[in-house]
Amino acid sequence: MTFTHPDILFSFPFVKSGTGDFQADDFLMDWKKTFKANPYMNVYEWSQAQDAGGKQPNINAFECLQITRKLQMKPFESDRKVLLLWMPEYLGKESNRLLKILEEPPADTYIILVAEDTERLLPTIMSRCQLFKIKEMDQEGVKTVLTSFFHKNNEEAQMASYLANGNMIEALSLFNENNLEKNDIFVEWLRLCYSFQHIEIIKWVDHFATYTREVQKYILKFGIHFVKEMIKIKYNFGKNEINLPEKMVDIASKLCPLLSFESIEELIQILDREIYLTERNCNAKMQLMYTSGHIHRLFQGKRFLA
Repeated sequence: MTFTHPDILFSFPFVKSGTGDFQADDFLMDWKKTFKANPYMNVYEWSQAQDAGGKQPNINAFECLQITRKLQMKPFESDRKVLLLWMPEYLGKESNRLLKILEEPPADTYIILVAEDTERLLPTIMSRCQLFKIKEMDQEGVKTVLTSFFHKNNEEAQMASYLANGNMIEALSLFNENNLEKNDIFVEWLRLCYSFQHIEIIKWVDHFATYTREVQKYILKFGIHFVKEMIKIKYNFGKNEINLPEKMVDIASKLCPLLSFESIEELIQILDREIYLTERNCNAKMQLMYTSGHIHRLFQGKRFLA
């Protein structure tokens, strides 16, 4: 794919790199390069590729004027013209500038809006569009893309596809900052909670607090997955039904007798609450010390819901 046909146009959000008027064409080469490397990229990854420095990308007024101008021109090689507008959510108030051309596009002109969250689009935009929803991929489909296109190993692809539950973007995000290599961190925490080694738990909590919030959330999400797989083991599911690396199946099997079904269920609720608090910038060290004690009590057969 070269994306060079003169009658196929692209527009997308971008971060201005200086003063003056900028349009998507000024960043088109970089956008195509990033897209080819990862056809499932999101706006965050595109911003990183732009080295946006934390600035929010958008589709500005000047870009809207350029879209209108280009669509009013006759096709060069084909008998029709196509505009692909990626992430129209970032039009914001500038959406109104495109209302007329969306309602009455030039003859043989097709305008395709590719959005992730249609609720962020103005109702006046939505009313002028025909909506097509693309279903999420199944787990096997995600795994196939991860192994064949992104060359991930089979075990990591299997884990990522299961945790992402059909969301390709989320599956890829699990490879950011080597997240999938951090699964052992959660298992180590469970061991420490069982033995309740105070000094080691403090060290673990201090180390956990050094991770970014997204990495912390990943570790806790993996924890929920790990604990749910323990339920399968208790119900004597076959090994082929357990979605964990082989070494962790053995660990989960050893931990299972130490927790009742009710305690496992409560542990899932604890971890879910921990993610909720992490998203709200709770004091990680204080909360995790409390939670470590809570989990230890579960291992001792003492259940309570805070």
